[in-house]
Amino acid sequence: MHMPNRLAAGLLLGGLALASTMAGAAEPQSAGDCFLAAFKASDADAVAACYAEDGIIWFPGGPMARGREAIRDGFAGFFAHMTATGDTRTTWGTYVFTMVDKATQAETTERGRYVDVQKLIDGKWLYVVDHPSDDPPPAAE
Repeated sequence: MHMPNRLAAGLLLGGLALASTMAGAAEPQSAGDCFLAAFKASDADAVAACYAEDGIIWFPGGPMARGREAIRDGFAGFFAHMTATGDTRTTWGTYVFTMVDKATQAETTERGRYVDVQKLIDGKWLYVVDHPSDDPPPAAE
């Protein structure tokens, strides 16, 4: 990722997190907040409720689960053997956004993925690792 793109991706991801933090009480709970509360409670039903009916998750070291019921079953298996504790959380996903060069008005679409680690410090969730990266270029034919 070129430095301006890396910075833009970092600012976008950080800005989205900040915007969700600054949202008023009328704002619905984020999927991340839903997940965190349910995961801490080791409640597979509540975790699954954080996903769309046709949601998808790739469990670390396991297969893809498609649909809320399969996601629930995957977390039920996890919680049968593990308990969630601690003050650290990790998020990951993909992003797509369009940037416009102020001088040329040229549009560029940025696609990538991210992983971040957040830690509860002095009552606030703060990033300790934030890693956005471009999607790899398409394979040559």
